[in-house]
Amino acid sequence: MVLNSWTEDYGSEMFRDFNMSKLGRDEAYLNIVSEHPQPLQVYTVYKECYKCPFTKERTVTNESIIISTHYEKLWRILADAPISSSVDSSTGVLCDFNPEFEEFGVYNLRISQSCELETLKEPVNIYFPILTVVVIYSLLTLIAASFLYVLKVYTKKVERQTTSYDIDPKRCKQKSRVTSLDTFRGLTISLMILVNFGCGGYAIFDHVTWNGLQLADIVFPWFMWIMGVCIPISSYSNVKRGIAKRTALLGILRRSCILFMLGLFLGAGSYLDTLRIFGVLQRFGICYLIVAASFVMFPPEIETGGDYIEKQTKKMWKDILAMKHHWAIAFSLGALHSLIIFLVHAPNCARGYLGPGGLHENSSHVGCTGGATGYIDRLILGDHMYQHSVLREIYKGDAFEVEGILGCVTSALQVFLGSQAGSTILFYKAHTSRLLRWVIWGTVLGLIGGFLCGFSKEEGIIPMNKHLWSLSYVLVTSSLAFLVLSICYLLVDVKKYWSGKPFLYAGMNAIFMYIGHSLAFNNFPIRWTPTHAGFTTHFVMLFENVWAVGVWLLIAYLLYRHKFFLTI
Repeated sequence: MVLNSWTEDYGSEMFRDFNMSKLGRDEAYLNIVSEHPQPLQVYTVYKECYKCPFTKERTVTNESIIISTHYEKLWRILADAPISSSVDSSTGVLCDFNPEFEEFGVYNLRISQSCELETLKEPVNIYFPILTVVVIYSLLTLIAASFLYVLKVYTKKVERQTTSYDIDPKRCKQKSRVTSLDTFRGLTISLMILVNFGCGGYAIFDHVTWNGLQLADIVFPWFMWIMGVCIPISSYSNVKRGIAKRTALLGILRRSCILFMLGLFLGAGSYLDTLRIFGVLQRFGICYLIVAASFVMFPPEIETGGDYIEKQTKKMWKDILAMKHHWAIAFSLGALHSLIIFLVHAPNCARGYLGPGGLHENSSHVGCTGGATGYIDRLILGDHMYQHSVLREIYKGDAFEVEGILGCVTSALQVFLGSQAGSTILFYKAHTSRLLRWVIWGTVLGLIGGFLCGFSKEEGIIPMNKHLWSLSYVLVTSSLAFLVLSICYLLVDVKKYWSGKPFLYAGMNAIFMYIGHSLAFNNFPIRWTPTHAGFTTHFVMLFENVWAVGVWLLIAYLLYRHKFFLTI
């Protein structure tokens, strides 16, 4: 089975009386044999469902069933009697067990006076194919790179290194462009495409159900943060070029409106009664308007007067002092968000509740999904919200807008944190000065964010939560962004161990990449949908998802070669 796991192959089509070809991704067979004289019930609860009660799943009958292994569950077998709590439901319980059902396994559950679970056929390891896909594409990349190198040597064609700043003469003429920023942006958009395409169908890479942080949860905030890095640089360029504040503000308003309308076009749907108003690009537009406008009204600058000590202090902290007005706005946004989530009292809900509602805490918060955040969205947006969150499956909660109104407040704070990194680029030219400050920012923000969430998934004053775009979530993801930019900067701009390619190309056309992959979401040859038995696996899906990302990276490279850079 170990060899089969490398490509997620279940082996022979028939195993005893079980047709393995009928199993799909994250599915297994369970054969139930009951020898108990009384009728029995199966109650389950998702492990991901924090403080949730067991709920009835089925009546026990002697049969073979297909079960999902995507999310792990706790099982409870009991006599025919209802239960309402995972804590006080000991009456009539025959057995509790924690089955580790895995893909393509075959299991036998024998129930008499106790429960005995036996593995008839070993499952495959769904994580081995990740390494298989990495090896395959690494070899393909090596072959392609070797071919291009030989071609370059024999044609002796030297490629001039250009950037989008070379193409657009209206941009600020910088002597030394921070290539690592484009690289980081390209890495982020590539991860976003991979996540949006499914990331191989792996639950560990998908968005968390409610609290916590996984791969899919860091991509969007990183993009917001990177947008923030660029704002002070762009603002400084406008000041040097003598652009009037009114003209700059109109340009910002225009770009924000375009981003918002593009978001509506790409994700709102066609049914007017459920038209989704908010989304990814809409939030970009709103936050860009807030932060960029603040930099027009308060351009980064520092006073140079004072005695020697005062001058040295200003020199040491000039990137922060130059943003004193922006930090005042950022702190105000954080305080406003905290006041709203803890003081606004949603009807029939506990004040300051930050949970998913539904089954959470033994169904004591039904109708309270997201607390004040969810209440404000439901009050203002009505049915014009995202309807397909996985929390509705796990927690049985209400519809929740994951890019809602209140989250825009802390998202703007995240953009301000990114602008601090941009301010450092403006005011410090030495590599050591930039790296030291970014690492300090990353460490401090991470510690503060960890303190707010109690360095845990479910506890703390403010749990880490992407749905709510909580303060701890903003600080931790910004911390990671500071540290990742530092690594990219060290490798690309300082040591020059890496040119940043191929992510550099994607980073210089990120908005094109986002719009393009959204419009051509299921189009061949970028993507394909395997339906043949045995091909709906994590291995095939991940292979296809990585292929799609590779195609978009190739498109970004071709656009770079043709000097096409989409800007808004």
